[in-house]
Amino acid sequence: MVLAGLLLALCAGCGGGDGDGEPFAIYHLETAIGRPKSEGELRCGPPRSVCPGVVEQPPPHLFRYAVLRKPALTGDDIDRGSVRRTTDAETGAPAVVVNFTAEGTRAFARVTKEAARIGGRDLGWHHVAVVIGDEIVAFPEVDYDDFPNGFPDAPAIQIVAANDADAGDLVRRLRGR
Repeated sequence: MVLAGLLLALCAGCGGGDGDGEPFAIYHLETAIGRPKSEGELRCGPPRSVCPGVVEQPPPHLFRYAVLRKPALTGDDIDRGSVRRTTDAETGAPAVVVNFTAEGTRAFARVTKEAARIGGRDLGWHHVAVVIGDEIVAFPEVDYDDFPNGFPDAPAIQIVAANDADAGDLVRRLRGR
């Protein structure tokens, strides 16, 4: 599947907030986050294998990104109790699944629809940036040809981790334990 970072799974419950876990956010990458620089509120670099706007893979060092707009989803839009480690069915890589609340599913539908529509206008795929704490941990693409209306019913997102230890760390960071 083109949008490898997403998992369409059933939502196990509702509830969220940033509680004990680190802040969580999803942004429309191309409209809400600046280009990689040496300063900014967000970061990306090792252990991530790719970072937005960075050609060299894996990224050779830490990059910073300015936040230009508020996030489309926050910790209030996820069910922290549902966060779990899994294995990506396509690649066999370690991954983390985060279920959305009902409002989170609606907010994700809005941001992915926006990304698809603007990407279609620009004739280029747009992305959603998944942020835990201040780190961009994933930025799956929204293919406007295959998903012109985004993902209207996606109750969860899957974050592919760098390795098993990273998957465990992402779960701990989101759950706060």
